[in-house]
Order: sequence, then C-alpha cells, then structure tokens
Amino acid sequence: MAGEGKKLFAASEVALHASRKDCWVVIGGKVYDVTKFLEDHPGGEDVLLHASASGDASEAFEEVGHSTSAVSMMDSYLIGSIKGYVRPSASKATDPWSADVPPNSRTMQRNKGPPNPNTFLDFLLPLFVLGLAFAAWYYLTFISKNH
Repeated sequence: MAGEGKKLFAASEVALHASRKDCWVVIGGKVYDVTKFLEDHPGGEDVLLHASASGDASEAFEEVGHSTSAVSMMDSYLIGSIKGYVRPSASKATDPWSADVPPNSRTMQRNKGPPNPNTFLDFLLPLFVLGLAFAAWYYLTFISKNH
C-alpha cells in the first residue's frame, strides 16, 4: 500500500506549507507535497496554491474530474496523512439539491398546487408585437409606395 510508513500530520502543520517554495495539499485525508509539480500542473500553479491555502482540497479535486493518470500520479507526491481526518460535509448540508437532505415541510407546502396561471400580459404582448409587425408590413407595402 502506498500509505504505509508515511507520516501523520496535524492539520495546523500542513497549513504552514502553502507557498510556491513549499506547497502541501490535503486530498481525502492524505497529504501531498506538490511543490515540484506546481509549474507542471495543467491548471496552473495558482490552483494548487489556492487548494493548499483552503485546507482540504478533496471537493475541489473531485469536482474537476481528474483523469486516471492524474490520480495515479498522486502517489509519487504522497508524504503522509492527516491525524483524525474527517471529511467535511458542510457543503452537503447547505446544498438544497442534495439527496441527503430531507425536504422541508414548508417548501413542500409551497410547491403544492397548479403552476401559476398565465397572465393577461402573456397573451396580449405577442398579439401586440404581431399587430405592430402587420402594421409595419402594410405601411411599407401599400402606403409608402403611394407617396
């Protein structure tokens, strides 16, 4: 296993390594020293520096959709893991579209009933535009030729 014999780090210790000269990134509770990879990263070094400064970069890493070769490449930068790592799930709790969050009874009541009926303006506005187009056509076809 790649993680055997690797060091355990405190999150506060990893936070000290967020510069161009010394950049560590935490992904899935594992600590990677990506200092040598900064210039070669396809997304640019700023992406890794931001990920390093933000603490846990797991969610950002997964959202990008890295290739299998990029994931396998990570093993060469692995230096350890975080002591007592628990994946943050704050974004899931605040995401209203998350399947893990049960629907709120207040939102369920608000969503009941038929959709809003069309207003009179929804009917009248297209008729007005059609009438205006017809008037312009009539004027350009018959009236302007007579003058």
